[in-house]
Amino acid sequence: MPLVGVRAKADNIDHWKEQFKTHGELFKDQGVSIAYMGAAENNSVLAIFETDDLEKFTEKFNSKDTEKAMSNDGIDKGSVEMFIITDQLVIM
Repeated sequence: MPLVGVRAKADNIDHWKEQFKTHGELFKDQGVSIAYMGAAENNSVLAIFETDDLEKFTEKFNSKDTEKAMSNDGIDKGSVEMFIITDQLVIM
């Protein structure tokens, strides 16, 4: 299953965490089954998504719906970076 990482700056981490959790329908539209989230002290936030359809995820990610959701979450629009996870290292 494809993984996508999204990194950005948030105005307020607690606000971002609460609002992020309200986007279940948007995430479903992106083919997301699991969303992981974390933050650093400098207001950097990270979400990692498992999606069953990378094309659908990317299309919806670039939509007005996602832009509105990020704005509501207090995300600095110019700070958003999306990473397609293409490689892995398996350690045994």
